[in-house]
Amino acid sequence: MNQDEKAIQKDSNVRKKQHVKWLSHPLSTLKGLFQTKHGDKAKPDKKKEKILRQTPEILPFVQIHDDYILMKNGVMDILQIQTKNIHALNEADLNYLLMNRTRFLRSYFRSYKEVILNFPANTEAQRTYWLKKRKQTTNPIRLEYIDQKLYEFDFLERERSNREFFIFVFADNKQELADRKHDAIQGMQQAFPLKELTQMKKEQILFLLNNQNTKL
Repeated sequence: MNQDEKAIQKDSNVRKKQHVKWLSHPLSTLKGLFQTKHGDKAKPDKKKEKILRQTPEILPFVQIHDDYILMKNGVMDILQIQTKNIHALNEADLNYLLMNRTRFLRSYFRSYKEVILNFPANTEAQRTYWLKKRKQTTNPIRLEYIDQKLYEFDFLERERSNREFFIFVFADNKQELADRKHDAIQGMQQAFPLKELTQMKKEQILFLLNNQNTKL
């Protein structure tokens, strides 16, 4: 055997020994060798920003009560403006409304804010009436007519909305808020009267005001 053949034979024996040594490693050692060869991959950061914890810090509202809303700085309340169809009024009535509205804006110099929101159409009163009529009749023609009315109410509540107007009254404390609400109600009485709201309605207003892409 010449020198070249001896070198080839020696190289083949070395490779066989390395192969046997590689197979003799335990699984954990092989994983370590593989990671050392290819490098450790950085683990993705699983931490997410907790935005919800920041919401109470941004919003000024703290608690909602029947007659006031507690804020971080002072109190406030929400009153609904009862609107009128100004397009159906004659010129004299329209001028009367505008004059009373102007008088309120000139006399009420305290802080307030007017807000316009779209609320789903509410046909609960009409639905209650027709459901009562449905229980009192057995006429099939009458029943068909009532079912058609109930279907129309469902469509209105699902597809239509009403534009409602509100006024936010602000104050430093409850007593001052009551006085300002009284002045606002008296000042708007002749033009567009103000109406007290329930606590649920106030919650809906604040929800829509801060979630304008969400429906009730």
